[in-house]
Amino acid sequence: MATATLHKDNVGGHVSPARCWKLDPPVRIGDQEHEFVCTWVTPARPHQSAEVVAVLATENGAVAGKSVQRRAGSYTLHTDPDTPEHIDGAHWLALQLLGGYMPSLPGGK
Repeated sequence: MATATLHKDNVGGHVSPARCWKLDPPVRIGDQEHEFVCTWVTPARPHQSAEVVAVLATENGAVAGKSVQRRAGSYTLHTDPDTPEHIDGAHWLALQLLGGYMPSLPGGK
């Protein structure tokens, strides 16, 4: 089963605090495999819906490559997530959409 283990939480340097996930097996984009991805939730702004963003990342949680290109797993929300469960669910769905990854927190949660 494809799993995404939380590697780093509250990664700074993104629009919102991000989560860096280690993917097993790595996701294949084009002809390359990538072992890490970051996800974050961007709150709604005037004339723009809230969204969940998934980008390829380095082990430190920085964007891999030279641009913040959204990947499969990114999607638009109809409302701002307003509970920890809603935020966790947004990250979970991003990982599912990226490649069917089941999220796993340290300690097997």
